[in-house]
Amino acid sequence: MKKIVLSIIIVTYNNEKEIISCLSSLPWHTVPMEILLIDNNSKDRTKERIQNFSHRLPEFPATTLWNNTNRGYAMGVNQGLSLSRGDYVLLLGPDTKILPGALETMMNFLKTHPEAGMVAPQLVSAKGEILHSCRRFPTYKDVLIELTGLPRLFPSVFLSRWKMADFNHKEEREVDQPEATCLMTHRKALDDVGFMDEQFTMFFNDVDWCRRFWLKGWKVFFFPIAQIEHQKGASVYANQIPMIWKSHQGFYRYFQKYSASSFKKIINYGLGFILIVVAAYRSFAALLKK
Repeated sequence: MKKIVLSIIIVTYNNEKEIISCLSSLPWHTVPMEILLIDNNSKDRTKERIQNFSHRLPEFPATTLWNNTNRGYAMGVNQGLSLSRGDYVLLLGPDTKILPGALETMMNFLKTHPEAGMVAPQLVSAKGEILHSCRRFPTYKDVLIELTGLPRLFPSVFLSRWKMADFNHKEEREVDQPEATCLMTHRKALDDVGFMDEQFTMFFNDVDWCRRFWLKGWKVFFFPIAQIEHQKGASVYANQIPMIWKSHQGFYRYFQKYSASSFKKIINYGLGFILIVVAAYRSFAALLKK
């Protein structure tokens, strides 16, 4: 049996418009890989598009799982991780396009940096614009400032520490947490850290995962030489209101998990109330726009 070097995990939900572009961009003939496609009960033609693609490509090295319910992103990833066989494992969003040499470059980075547990590429738009994709681990202060909307209203005054507004995303560096649109790890680090925490169904699973890598002594790197094209928000914007509530839920659960003291847990209850109020306001505003 041919040795699998790279396992690529793609979790889909209503991605009929993006998935074929993503699959077509993979380096089928240059990297020994397997594709683990997990669909969370899409209601559009995602399944049909994937099946048609596999019929046109007989050597399509894919395992597909068709969940009969939407199990969330973290559980979908974990389904893929449990089946993965590669020395390297890549989490890849279905709304991406791999640019030439990106995956090979990322694997070589991990191979030549034994302290690295994870590496993320530079994300760019279809027009070639750099997309900011790295963040610091959030603090209570970060959350409160973000919820006021001040960094969006006055970006030159209220630089977002959490969203790394001070980083141009052009240089290689260690980062707390890149987004899960494209994250590559290797088998030794994965075995050490473990799978995603499924309490973070949609949001903050990547934040929690990266934090656990750091806590285990593995560094996380941003590596801009590798580039991935990303259609930002393609999945999220299609289900905006449920995603608003899930993102606020993720915030709350993250602080609950990493707040050991009784005092901080009391603060979390107040934060939870604020998150509910802001989520309700944002949902109402989204409805008005529709």
